[in-house]
Amino acid sequence: MDEKIFPIDEMVAYEEFTDRIEILRELDTWVKNIQRMASRSTALIAPRRLGKSVLLDRLVNTVFFKPDYRVAPFYIRIKRDEMTLHDFLLEYATSFFRQYIAYCLQDPSLYRQSHLGLETLLDYPNEHKAVKLAQQFIREFLDRYHKKGPKDARLHWENFVVVPENLASLSGTRVAVIIDEFQDMKFYIHDIAKERLGHIHAQRKKTPDYQGVNLTASYSHQSQSRKAPMLVSGSAVTLIFKTVMGGPLGGRFNFRYLKPLSIPDGATLLQVLLKLYADNTPISIENALYASTRVGGHPYYLYCLSTSNSGIKVFQSRADIDELIQYETEQGSIYGFWQTHFDNNRKYINADDDAELGKKIIYYFTKYNNQPVDTKAIAAKLQVSKQAVDRKIEKLHQADLVYRSAAKYYTFNDICLMRFIKYFYVQDLEGLEEIDLSQQSQFNNLKGRFLEIVVQVTMMKFNHESLAGAWFGRPQQKIELPRFQIVDTKQVKGATTPSYQLDLVGRASEPNLYWVCECKYTKRKMALSQVQKLEQAVTAFKQELIENGLPEPTVQIWLVSTGGFTDEVLAYVTDRSDIYVSDHEGINQIFRAYGGNYNIPLFVSE
Repeated sequence: MDEKIFPIDEMVAYEEFTDRIEILRELDTWVKNIQRMASRSTALIAPRRLGKSVLLDRLVNTVFFKPDYRVAPFYIRIKRDEMTLHDFLLEYATSFFRQYIAYCLQDPSLYRQSHLGLETLLDYPNEHKAVKLAQQFIREFLDRYHKKGPKDARLHWENFVVVPENLASLSGTRVAVIIDEFQDMKFYIHDIAKERLGHIHAQRKKTPDYQGVNLTASYSHQSQSRKAPMLVSGSAVTLIFKTVMGGPLGGRFNFRYLKPLSIPDGATLLQVLLKLYADNTPISIENALYASTRVGGHPYYLYCLSTSNSGIKVFQSRADIDELIQYETEQGSIYGFWQTHFDNNRKYINADDDAELGKKIIYYFTKYNNQPVDTKAIAAKLQVSKQAVDRKIEKLHQADLVYRSAAKYYTFNDICLMRFIKYFYVQDLEGLEEIDLSQQSQFNNLKGRFLEIVVQVTMMKFNHESLAGAWFGRPQQKIELPRFQIVDTKQVKGATTPSYQLDLVGRASEPNLYWVCECKYTKRKMALSQVQKLEQAVTAFKQELIENGLPEPTVQIWLVSTGGFTDEVLAYVTDRSDIYVSDHEGINQIFRAYGGNYNIPLFVSE
């Protein structure tokens, strides 16, 4: 069988794409809703190496083969190469028309043939209405481009930016304008003659942040389009945020941060990577989970572990994993990654009147992994003013070491960054208290919550599939699963009820439908008293919603118990369509149906 041709060559092996189902589904829906003009421009923001570009590649490869959406994905990555605006305009226009025509004709080979010029596209044989319109636009573009030349580049660019929207309006085939590393459109494109690019190269060496013509500002109208809205992304977190949330584009974009993988999905990815890059090095699921916890589910760090040159390259124990992570953080690829980032941002990181104080502030900042940074506590610890700490944290914000939300600074969920900083600075700072970054407590907490995390991640992947009823305690039927908008733990209390902690509550896309899941991660069977207590909690949940002015919900109870259920429970739920039950085998089968490649373990003590 011939291998399927995709419009985009993805940057990782196809099987490496792990998790991201939830956000990929959201972006797929964003594309689909463009046809009915219901999608706003959106910015996807993530630090480098979190898989943002891989996600966009997969999105294009997914929606391209959905002609029923009638939304053409126009996808361009901004390169860090100095270019004239005149040349970039031609490259941008050629990419747009080629990709638009390829989608209309469902020709992935055409989508990827970047060498084809506009003249070739003009003669492309077809009877497709939208393609014929696109060819008219091409004639108009080429006529002006050749007649006016480089002196007209800026005006021609501003006129061309709205072409996707105009073509979408006339043809009925909408456009998703997807631009990766959008913020770099401020720096590397210059409205000058080609002969002067040598001067720009020399200037760039002296001033790395040297700006070109700011093309991002020219999207002030396009970013409001509902027929060709934008999906932009950037790994320079502070810069992309300022670009889309302020200036000419302010208020025009929704935005969302891309987080690391969940711990279970990070463990799955590590197992895949070891098969691909480490001669199928064996690892137990418990050790895979431990490694994923130790690097916070970060996909790049898991890749570094699987491809490490340390010579250790075994995963037989936690000590092996800790030694490998230490090597990678202190002298391997993780070290090199962050060393380069610090070198590139030295003007912010070292911008202090008192260099020793700056180093101490950065060192104590490592205590706040994935938390709001308590500048007052750091100031008290170092016996300096809070203003001095605030100034330093703002510099770290500009260097993409912290992000700002709701007027507070937060560290990224990046424990390896914190370890790098500790290693990098503690050598110069004597007499400082030791900061514990071991995350052993997080792993212990993970073992307590592991089943809840697995079920939560799996529920977010539900999308109206029908699965075997036997996995839910209903062997004679198929179970159609809803699509959930959110799944999380919840505390509930009605006016006349006690307070209850629900393991997981899922709010479905269907109006007024909820799932309440109880997870028991033991070898002991779930007893009837536990089921009845959960029913009391569900009563409190319903009452709380009603008291908040909402209609009484439909609640599906889902009991998940690795130890199974007593005969009394199984008899109790036999005629209860509102209660599903999944034992260890059942939840394993459901987990595998959504990409899990291991059996859910029962942890052993170490």
